Order: sequence, then structure tokens, then C-alpha cells
Amino acid sequence: MPNNITAPAGGTIFATDDVGGVHYPFAKLAFGAEDVAVAVADAAGARLPVAVGGTVSVAGAVTVPTIATTTRAYDYAGGQRLTTTGAGQVRSAAVLATEVLLHASVRGFFRVGDAAVAASVGAGSIPLETGEKFHLRLVSGQFVSFVRDGASDGSLTIMPVLA
Repeated sequence: MPNNITAPAGGTIFATDDVGGVHYPFAKLAFGAEDVAVAVADAAGARLPVAVGGTVSVAGAVTVPTIATTTRAYDYAGGQRLTTTGAGQVRSAAVLATEVLLHASVRGFFRVGDAAVAASVGAGSIPLETGEKFHLRLVSGQFVSFVRDGASDGSLTIMPVLA
């Protein structure tokens, strides 16, 4: 089947890609203020406006946050390891950080809260797969509870991220 289609009224041809009999339209990217379109190209002034670790102002009209791509530093001395023994949940000491890296050695569930927080297998707790690493923002002083989901004991490592 041809890769282009013609609009019924006016005879304008539109570029498409025919995938299994379904036409997906091709489009060109552009950016700019209202009533202005700068076509994206690999040339100065025509590249997508992107910055690392700050904000981008698009034609002075919109400020767009960007994602920082820096490497995180961890407080290894401030880390904790919660080791499961049997089916019961284990709870951390107060976590003195606003962001942590969680790493599970077994499939389990975790929950964050006050000193009485208790994780459970299922609703209300967040699952982690064996070997999964998960960054989490929390309020400094909160606790993390973990329970395994299976027959094997394991651990959850809680590693604070340095600001």
C-alpha cells in the first residue's frame, strides 16, 4: 500500500507510514512563541531548546523545567540494612535524609511512615522485586518498614542520598 494519502477535499497529500494497513502520520517538530514556528533542525537556533539541571525559556514565553543528569552521592555510613527473619515485617531506625535509595535482595513490600509504620504484602505497601533499586523522597525522621513476599529471608538496604 502506498505511504501517502490524499485528503478528499482539496487534494492535499499528507505523508504517512503504512503499518499493517493503518496510516500513521509523519510530523515535523517546531517550537516558538504564539504565531511563530521554528522548524527543528540540526543547526544553530533550530535545535530543540534543552538545558541540563535548570530551566529553559522557549522564545521568552514558557519556562520549562529540565531533568538534572548528575550522579548522586550516597551516605554509606548513614545507611541501614533491614534483614527479614520469617514472615514478619522489619522496621528501620528513623531515616535522617530526604531522599534514599532502596535495594531489595528479595521480593517484598515496603511502607514509609511514623515509628509505628508496618508494611504488609498487598495493598497499602509498595512492591519491590528481587534486586530492584528504587529512589524515594521522604520526610527526614520517617521510618521504613519492609516485609518479604516469599519463603526466603532477605534484606532491604536503605542508602541516604547526600544533598
